[in-house]
Amino acid sequence: MYQELLRKIAEEKPSYHEEEIQWLLDHLGDSSPEIRDDLVFTNFARGIQEELFTQEQFHFIAEVVLADGGLNKEIDKVGLPTLERSFRALIYANLLSADTNQQSIFYQGLKAEIRNVLLNQGLHYLSKEKDTTGFSSQYGWVHAFAHGADLLTEVVCHPDFPKNRVHEVFDILGQLFKRISIRFTDDEDWRLARVIYEPILQGKLEQEQVASWIKAVDFPIEEREDFYKFSNFRSCLLEVYVQLDQRNSLQDDLKEAIQSFQY
Repeated sequence: MYQELLRKIAEEKPSYHEEEIQWLLDHLGDSSPEIRDDLVFTNFARGIQEELFTQEQFHFIAEVVLADGGLNKEIDKVGLPTLERSFRALIYANLLSADTNQQSIFYQGLKAEIRNVLLNQGLHYLSKEKDTTGFSSQYGWVHAFAHGADLLTEVVCHPDFPKNRVHEVFDILGQLFKRISIRFTDDEDWRLARVIYEPILQGKLEQEQVASWIKAVDFPIEEREDFYKFSNFRSCLLEVYVQLDQRNSLQDDLKEAIQSFQY
């Protein structure tokens, strides 16, 4: 099965049998980065983004990744369970992205109840995740917070996520940056910035809302860990600044709020 799926990566338009998709799902959190990253996720990402899966297979994947608790599965355990959650988050993100892509055969293809679970779990996942491992010498990329950020971005940008719930996203991000006491070193802070600037660029989030939130956030620095928390948040804000500024989209109120965020 491994060799067959490896060959499909090199093919231009491969098709997939049910047992192949089941094998990919069974190895979503495989301990080997060669299997998990290079084989399993590559096949899933291509299958969804390039529409290599059928609509029935798309539905099957969505149902299976949710079947045993989804992102809540073994949420208090780290190591191998984190790999499963982290890469499920990436599959969630790809499913939601295809569901919103009007050019995709999977556009609005998720069943309403499945879409709602994906959105709800995606919104709250980073509030529950504890494993901050970026790269592991044993497992390769774990990156739960980066993958969770990718998912949260898709959640906020999804048409079914109402604008009047954006305050929940601010709450989740604010609590996250105050909870994590290590300095992110594998671009997690930059990936979390996408949760802010992508919805702005897509018209789902107003810059004055972000500016008001930043002005209300307080990071008292009393211990070394407090500086790491502040530094993570400031790095996130600077990425928001850069991404909006290079698109000539940065408004004065948000620009000033980020520039004024000091310790």
